[in-house]
Amino acid sequence: MGVTVSKLQVFVPADLGQKNPLFTVGKLRIDVSWLSLLKGKRRWDRLEVNQLDVNVAIETVREIIAMPTDNSSKLVVLQGQPDQDERYHSNPEGQSADEKTEQSPLVPSDVPSKVDRPNVIPMPIENFEGEIIVSNAKVRIFSERVSGLSLTLDQIEGEIPLWGSTRKGEISCGEISLSEEISEVGLTIPVMWEDRSLAVMEHSLKVFGLNLELSAAVKIAAGVPVGLHVSLPDQPVDLSSVFREQKSPFSVSNLTSKNRLQGYLLAPSTFKGSSITNFENVMINDPRDEGGMRFNRGVASFVATAAGVVAKDVRAIGEEDAILINGFATAAGEAAATVRIVSSPERAQSHAKRVRIAPRNLLMDFQPLNTPDRLFRDIHIEARDGTLMMDLGEDRSWVPFFDTAEEVLGGQNTDLPNLP
Repeated sequence: MGVTVSKLQVFVPADLGQKNPLFTVGKLRIDVSWLSLLKGKRRWDRLEVNQLDVNVAIETVREIIAMPTDNSSKLVVLQGQPDQDERYHSNPEGQSADEKTEQSPLVPSDVPSKVDRPNVIPMPIENFEGEIIVSNAKVRIFSERVSGLSLTLDQIEGEIPLWGSTRKGEISCGEISLSEEISEVGLTIPVMWEDRSLAVMEHSLKVFGLNLELSAAVKIAAGVPVGLHVSLPDQPVDLSSVFREQKSPFSVSNLTSKNRLQGYLLAPSTFKGSSITNFENVMINDPRDEGGMRFNRGVASFVATAAGVVAKDVRAIGEEDAILINGFATAAGEAAATVRIVSSPERAQSHAKRVRIAPRNLLMDFQPLNTPDRLFRDIHIEARDGTLMMDLGEDRSWVPFFDTAEEVLGGQNTDLPNLP
């Protein structure tokens, strides 16, 4: 009484001109609810997804989100006339990023609060119940421009309830890999179906040595609104379990972070998000010698929409060094940023040496700041012809960003002198 499909492939929109599938399903079986079809509802009793394989580039996701959608008129209706069960509120304008993330709003932008809709009759809970069974799934997200950058979730299993009364389910992942070099045993996340929403509420987990608190929700409504909130409570950062064969390149005594993403699943261009991270007592070690940079405090604040990402305020402040960054990257591939490094004369000389001994012809010439005991250097970063470049070459010439950064920060050379 159902339908079985073998080797289902789904491709990105033809406008993007890509031939590789967005994802593949080895076997898909759906037990259709014929009674719900007779009532005009597209429902199933059981949907089994086996051997799901998602292999997508970050750049492709960016292009999909940037595409115009035909659902904008429907979304306007949804936002203007929300369901009485809608529980997600938007950020009021004029608040700081810290204050906004405190409220943890999930979806849409101009839904009035629940107190503005009194005397609403609750919708009855239906008896019909369905579920989704996921087995042997794999998700890999990688970058076409940054070689080796990827995130892989392997051995994904799940039992996800849908429709009907309040029920529980769970999703598990056998292994999580970062850049194919760092991996960790997977995790299990409980989910709850309630009030036409599938949600994860303040679930605590540990990934790559970090304690996280996860909240997420998907509502079965017009446009399918979704929301994700990931926070890091105040904690030290210990990545010794990640860097098993070598010393961790940095340490943090106190780290807090709040990150959220919200939008309509059927209209990717509506997605928006924000991130704010605060940290104290950061030590960045040079893997080649005993040198390093120390920072007493810092903050990193970002906002993201379908148009792109903006670094609103990124700074790390120490007694000898300070780094200040702002910039943007658009969905169209444009990007620009300015990195200001402020250091004492001794530290500025040390940084200049590190850059000068790199294989390329590089030059990091510092200039006097207003105060005589500080020097500064502004490094400009831009996307040029699809490649990220920065003006760190001799006479401020432009050189490839990632290759140069790897040579300056990560290159191994046993002949290097000890630098302060």
